[in-house]
Order: sequence, then C-alpha cells, then structure tokens
Amino acid sequence: DYSNFTAFYEELRSAHEAWDNILRREEMRLVIDLKCGDCVIVANQRCMHGRYAFDASSFPRVVMGCYVGMDELGSKWRRSGFP
Repeated sequence: DYSNFTAFYEELRSAHEAWDNILRREEMRLVIDLKCGDCVIVANQRCMHGRYAFDASSFPRVVMGCYVGMDELGSKWRRSGFP
C-alpha cells in the first residue's frame, strides 16, 4: 500500500514550497554588492547564503573557501586577546 508514501511526499512537497515562499521574501534577504578584493565570512550554521547570477565573461570570478570549526575559531579569537 503506497498511500502512506504518497501522503508523506505530498506533505513534504507542500512544506518545501512553504519554505521556499518564506525564503523568497525580499525582507528575508541581505544583499551585499562586493567589489574586487572584498572578503565575506559566512557562519554556515547560522545563515543560508547564495548569489545572484552573473556574467562571468565580463570579469573573472575567483572563489576561495575554507572551513573552520567554531571551537578552533573561538580558541584563536581568545588567544589573540579579543573579548
């Protein structure tokens, strides 16, 4: 009997649609216009992030990333004398 699966996936689809509608609200966005050389640090545990489409033929785009654990970051922060 697949009726339970069908009901589950319909509820899941509905939940995803509701979540997408929330995320697409303009008041849920913070848009930052980055200039060449700008750096962005994002706490992946705290926010969702993305970007608008852009034309890569106009200018090159270089993305460099690294991941730092919160314990390591906090330790380095404290050892550097920051409150």
